[in-house]
Amino acid sequence: MPDTYSRRHFLKLGTALLAGGAAVMGDAVPSRGMGFRGRAEEKEKILKGYCPFCQVRCTYLARIRGGKVTSVAGHPGNRWTGGAMCPKGLSILELMNSPYRITEPMRRLPDGGWERISYEEAVRTVADRMREVLKTHGAKAADRVAMTMPLWDCRESEIAALMTLRTVGSVHAMPPGESCVSSASNMLGDMVGVNCGTVKVHEILNARTLVLWGANVADLYPPYARWLQQARERGVKIVYLDPRKTRTSLLCDCQFRPLPGTDGALAVGAVRHILSTGSYDEARARFQIDGFDELAKDCEGFTVDKVAAVTGLSPAEVLDFYETLAASERTIVWLGGSLSRYTNGITGLRAIILMQALRDNLIGEGRGMLTFQSGKPGGDEEFVDHFFGENTKPKMNFRRLRNAMSRGKIDILFLNSSYRRYPDSKGVREALAKVPFVVHCGFFLTEESEAAHLFIPATFGPESQGSGYGNEQQAVWREQLTDAPGSCAPSWRFYRDVGRLVDPERYPDFRDPEDMYRRFTELVPSWKGMTLERLRKSPDGLVWPLFSADEPERTGCVFTEGRLLTPSGKMQAAHRVFGRLSDWDYPKGSPRSKDHKEGYPLILIQGKQLWHWQQTLTNFATAVGQFSSGRFISLHPRTAAELGLKQGDKVMLETFVGGLEGWVDITENVLPGTLFTPSNLNATTPLPENRGTHISSILPNYWDKISCQHNGVGCRVRKIG
Repeated sequence: MPDTYSRRHFLKLGTALLAGGAAVMGDAVPSRGMGFRGRAEEKEKILKGYCPFCQVRCTYLARIRGGKVTSVAGHPGNRWTGGAMCPKGLSILELMNSPYRITEPMRRLPDGGWERISYEEAVRTVADRMREVLKTHGAKAADRVAMTMPLWDCRESEIAALMTLRTVGSVHAMPPGESCVSSASNMLGDMVGVNCGTVKVHEILNARTLVLWGANVADLYPPYARWLQQARERGVKIVYLDPRKTRTSLLCDCQFRPLPGTDGALAVGAVRHILSTGSYDEARARFQIDGFDELAKDCEGFTVDKVAAVTGLSPAEVLDFYETLAASERTIVWLGGSLSRYTNGITGLRAIILMQALRDNLIGEGRGMLTFQSGKPGGDEEFVDHFFGENTKPKMNFRRLRNAMSRGKIDILFLNSSYRRYPDSKGVREALAKVPFVVHCGFFLTEESEAAHLFIPATFGPESQGSGYGNEQQAVWREQLTDAPGSCAPSWRFYRDVGRLVDPERYPDFRDPEDMYRRFTELVPSWKGMTLERLRKSPDGLVWPLFSADEPERTGCVFTEGRLLTPSGKMQAAHRVFGRLSDWDYPKGSPRSKDHKEGYPLILIQGKQLWHWQQTLTNFATAVGQFSSGRFISLHPRTAAELGLKQGDKVMLETFVGGLEGWVDITENVLPGTLFTPSNLNATTPLPENRGTHISSILPNYWDKISCQHNGVGCRVRKIG
């Protein structure tokens, strides 16, 4: 890896992988007798599809010949992506045709091995288990069955799975956001009444200032880098807050690099500065903030000098940032997922939202909040309740689920997403071992399949029909483009078949995703205008909600009535559960925190890379694996010198929970005293570039009041070998 990200390095990857309309040809990846050559006489079709990975939800045009997908290219008519796709999405053909893919259902044997069974037997086995739980526990069966979400092939699969849970009364589907953006989503919901972005991404072109607060757009949402480029051309000032230098740094006017976990102090100080300098409209502030009079007292200790000492920024940098905020008439803040990954993240997020309210930068053109990975439209529960009755039961989060598994209180777990997304994944694996029946829907033999008693081979997106949703709350549609190999079954079919066996009277007999989608739009008022006919015609989907067929999409500020969407129309400056701004402190486990562990002086941060998405899919693609550097551990030159380490040294990275091996990458992209390492390696991949112990195995089981936490804990590095 280079010492710093140069524009040449960025453009090299950009040209190869991120260009609008970039295509991956089927001939370029290992195939399993797909026969792309020698078919010139066959008529070629071009059909629309969408990437199943991150919530940019790129749409593409796929070339089909002889019933096989031969290439995919970003859809040039997509208003959100401009036709771009990232390397993760472009790996879909290789993943579909991987020789490592498991294509038949398998049942765990008593000796730990596997035996192949039919799809029908797999469905009966699950249904029998669910009936047995109902017979044994009656009404209490509802708390004995749970699921980790989401399901990758389509939105209809998620709905089908929720209904299957309800056949035994369960509502315990763990949202994936608990490990990425849950704190941000919940704070936005609590404070402004919308638990996702309050504007769409194109609205940044109408702003004066865009603050990327931990939002590493170029690495995590590469197709959205185009919006940063367009914003700069429009004269929008882009301010980037991130401890690391990343590809996003090259697209910004300036970057401030606070120490990891200190964003909250910086945000509380911003509130203090705005109040103390009178850089706000008091009437508008009181209109939006309940508890306004207490704000100044809560923030009084966060002076520029105090904030500088906490964040590691210079007083001049802190003041420069505050004056930029105070002078900007239209500001959008893009919240990165990293803000939700510290135990003190809630306070920081609340301070950022209050900062926007003080400057009247929440309501109107060029004002608002953007988020990562939180654009799911509503209506699913409304639809499920129609068939199974209104739910009044509280849902379990993963922390409670883990405790229940550890106590032997869970009889069936549908393990769809990786358990390695949660900190202390070794402890999570031990809890899973106490569940007598774990069903894993997947593609490859991974740590999840090793924890399962039944393996159901799933379909990749192009192998199944259905809808998906994206960060702009858009719904997109995909036809089935090709047949799945072997007995791979789309998750909607698997859960429908199980649900129909367990409860045929209540479980709807939908034939396919199209049938379910049409029923959904008929039953849920906010979807009535999102007809399948309109969806099929659109190159990038329809933005939810649409209450009628002639209603225009809502793509501007969500506060169309000029007020916040909370019950009172205001946000709470303080909260009895989430506390006050004055409660800010260093994140739990930080070397600077009161509860720090002696002997772990470095601050550990981790995150995704451009070429990796989650743990179980792109790690099996050689097309993106060629860019992977394995378990690298980035250290600043000063830190490396203090530890006597050189570039490429083999080291052990340790927290008080455990350790894993890696190699030293010396770079100024990280701050002195901090360490960065990638999240998503996989112990079972055949590709050595991607093979390694997952970072969550050495992260402590820390949670805030909402979500699990992954960053800011103390660590150390020692040379080995």
